[in-house]
Amino acid sequence: MIKLVDVTYYSHLEYQKPEQVLERHHLVTRYAGLLKDKMHILFLKHAGFEGFCVDNGLLYYFFKGVNKFRYLALRANKLIANQEPDVVLVQGLSFPMEVIALRLQCGSRCKIVVQHHGEQPFTGIKLWLQRLAAKMTDAYLFTSEGNAEAWQDKGVIKKRHQIFEVLEASAQVSAYNKQNSRKKLNIPLGVKTFLWVGRLNANKDPLCILKAFGHYLNLQPSALLYMIYQTDDLLPDINVLLENDSRLKTAVILVGKTTHNDLPWWFSAADYYLSGSHKEGSGYALLEAMACGCIPVVTAIPPFRKITAEGKYGYLFKPGDCWDLYRMLCKLEQPQMLTSEAVINHFNESLSFDRIAEDVYEACRMVVGS
Repeated sequence: MIKLVDVTYYSHLEYQKPEQVLERHHLVTRYAGLLKDKMHILFLKHAGFEGFCVDNGLLYYFFKGVNKFRYLALRANKLIANQEPDVVLVQGLSFPMEVIALRLQCGSRCKIVVQHHGEQPFTGIKLWLQRLAAKMTDAYLFTSEGNAEAWQDKGVIKKRHQIFEVLEASAQVSAYNKQNSRKKLNIPLGVKTFLWVGRLNANKDPLCILKAFGHYLNLQPSALLYMIYQTDDLLPDINVLLENDSRLKTAVILVGKTTHNDLPWWFSAADYYLSGSHKEGSGYALLEAMACGCIPVVTAIPPFRKITAEGKYGYLFKPGDCWDLYRMLCKLEQPQMLTSEAVINHFNESLSFDRIAEDVYEACRMVVGS
């Protein structure tokens, strides 16, 4: 049985109790509970306290750390070394000094695997340290191999066979009845409905979405777009756009903030999920949308291509290209080959926690060579 230590070096100093950390990390630790018959897994977390706990049969150690680049978690690494693991899974590529220290403290007896969470390579001396840490790293987990291109271009990752495609996390929501969802949210029945969930910033590019949707209204004047957002950076620009287009203003409903518990109702009520992201490490909102059967119309960035199986279970457009998005929206007026049921089935088969667990196990098995 493979012995794995999953370590998070980032310190959530705001948390003073184990249950706070467990709740924060439950989406990225759930895989472990599905591998109890194949792997022995324990977690090491950094927070605002020290101690340990057992949850769902899994052991968690907590250390109080410091979020400084030069800080070394030597005591935590010593505990890891004492466990004599086959694999240490490091969460995040932003801790090269920790990886170097981990290798020096554990020696060559264990394999070090690092999981990507959307980070980009550093510059200067920090980049040099990432390259040095890479020499001590055996493998990397990325949502999509395409996410590794920046790291390959910077000379951090030099061997393609070190890259394994594993989702960061999945979604633990499921679809509600569409008609009931629409009644609950006061969304008209029988109207083609789109949903936006995300920050109103340049990376999410809501202006591109709205410009394309404005043209789409020429084909589908009754269509509606509901926008749920946590930050409102570009809200003034959006309001100007809406004020200058009365039809768009009528078709776009700015919902604003809502609770996470309400999102499954929105994903179940909408026909299509829209995203204009230029860069993402994964795509939690996209995963939740697909779990509820909301058909994706999203940018063709690496993680979204992976999640939608290269567009087999969604519609992909070039980031920032309003006209390409408009062309994708026009395709929705053609006879539909893609259904909500097909999207849900794809999620269950390829994007679930069960699949993540199998992918983690397979990556560790190959790295260990067992």
